[in-house]
Amino acid sequence: MTKTAFRNDFLRGLGSALIELQSCADPAPFLDAILYGCLHNTVYDNQTESERGWYLHQAAKLSGNETAIEEAVCQKFFRVGKEYRLFVQLSSILYHFAVDRSKTARNALYQQYERMLLELSRKRKFEQIHLFHRRDMFEELCTRLTSLDGWGAFKQIVNDMSVCLLPKNIDVFFLDWFYYNSKDKFGKKRIAQYLQTQSGKSPHIRVYYEAAKELDNHNKTLNQKRNELPIPTLSEVLALARGEFPGRGRGLAQRFAKNASSEDLEKLAQAAMNEPDAGIQAELLWPFRPMGRYKSSYVFPEEFLSQLRQSADERLRCLAYDIIGQNPTTETRKLARSLIQNGTDIENGIFLLAKNPLPEDEGLIYDAVKSFRPHRNRGDWHWVQTDARNGIEAMRGKPKTTILEYLYRNTLCGFCRGEIVRIMHKKGVLSEQTLGECRFDANDDIRAFAERLNRYRNRSKEQ
Repeated sequence: MTKTAFRNDFLRGLGSALIELQSCADPAPFLDAILYGCLHNTVYDNQTESERGWYLHQAAKLSGNETAIEEAVCQKFFRVGKEYRLFVQLSSILYHFAVDRSKTARNALYQQYERMLLELSRKRKFEQIHLFHRRDMFEELCTRLTSLDGWGAFKQIVNDMSVCLLPKNIDVFFLDWFYYNSKDKFGKKRIAQYLQTQSGKSPHIRVYYEAAKELDNHNKTLNQKRNELPIPTLSEVLALARGEFPGRGRGLAQRFAKNASSEDLEKLAQAAMNEPDAGIQAELLWPFRPMGRYKSSYVFPEEFLSQLRQSADERLRCLAYDIIGQNPTTETRKLARSLIQNGTDIENGIFLLAKNPLPEDEGLIYDAVKSFRPHRNRGDWHWVQTDARNGIEAMRGKPKTTILEYLYRNTLCGFCRGEIVRIMHKKGVLSEQTLGECRFDANDDIRAFAERLNRYRNRSKEQ
């Protein structure tokens, strides 16, 4: 594997990079890429992708320069200011080093914990954005330490928080995620019993215990309120046009449409079609797009949807294709193919064609997908690849092209790669080589899926 190919695969998180490190005679040419990947957050979608600590730690171990990389990670770990995702990655790498019995990594994690605890305890102004970045980093570190050292770490952290942070500002420093993460790790009953017992012994723990109970009760009440949300009337939804519900129109219209009679739904559609303000029109049209299993039964006139597709407002153009796509017809397929073949709107052409694809469309979709080069600073390729994979999944039988392999190799998104792997398996085109790579992928879910599938295939061979 060339240095360029390795770098591309490694920064994407593909298992092929780790396999190359396992098999190559000299990993030195790849050291720069490994170091860069460890010290920079190269995850494309921070909201959907898992952190890469295990993957990067494995690469460091296979690099031939494990100690140097560990030292570089430690140095970076103490210099991170407010880059939360990078902090998560670095703490995860050090966690895996510590699990491998590295005293350097363990000391770094606890030293950073002490530093951040002192830093936060000295804060006097609690409205600063920077404070919340640091608080969230501290919370991440606390959950990492309970994973490393278990129940003992939990007890120490709760005590430290109760003594040093909660007296400063309980709303800011009661760390919700740490509390819920600990309940998942150690059990709700164990946490509750411990806090209740210790609250009778320590006034500081009593404050933590009361805050925890208040949070649990608040979330129960909040869930009940969500389930009891009233269904708005048509007049309430249409009042949006008079500006009486700024920012709430989309949610109101959606709740109304899901429970509306056909007559009221038509009235809402008429109001949307007659609305001159593009922003308000988009809010009123929102419930007519598909949402999960929900699809609107109202059919808009073709002339209106044609005008909407050519709107100068991007929101309205996107809504037009969303609405058209939920009722695919022969005419929809013709429109989709023409948009792609003429190059007038390839992105929305793929979106429409993927809603009702036929086997003969596969080659056209494949060529169209390849015309979008994946890039971290652009999102068009991401939606195109998502629509393409959904279209291939909806087709009957095995793909006739290598489009799924192409998507697997080229997507920058680890979550999407996981979906592609599952479709490859479902379609019977997941090769042993690709499955082997998946066992070393940066994505936790892909590795777990590959391990399960590998065990199943091995059992099948033995029978």
